[in-house]
Amino acid sequence: MMQKKKVTKTNLEIPVKLVSDRGLTEAEYMAKVADIKKQREVQATLDKVADEVFAQRTPRGPVQRTQQRRPAPRYVQPQPIRGLLAPEPTQNGFMSLLNTTPDGSKG
Repeated sequence: MMQKKKVTKTNLEIPVKLVSDRGLTEAEYMAKVADIKKQREVQATLDKVADEVFAQRTPRGPVQRTQQRRPAPRYVQPQPIRGLLAPEPTQNGFMSLLNTTPDGSKG
């Protein structure tokens, strides 16, 4: 048999259920089996009643929302212009000081 209370390191007493070392007698075993069968029958009856109540309910249908969700804004990055209409590339900064134009002047 186990002890009735278990003391932890923090000195808290936790009640412990006794565990028997001997097996069940046949009468005790049959009583437990009968109890389990009774619990299953009660649960089956409750399930049946719940199913009947659930079947009587009318479905609500789709939920009507008062506000429609706004789609997230999509940002489109402009594509650079190519071809004859494209602006000529310009260089800014220190390296552009070394560039020269076709007529020989600095640009």
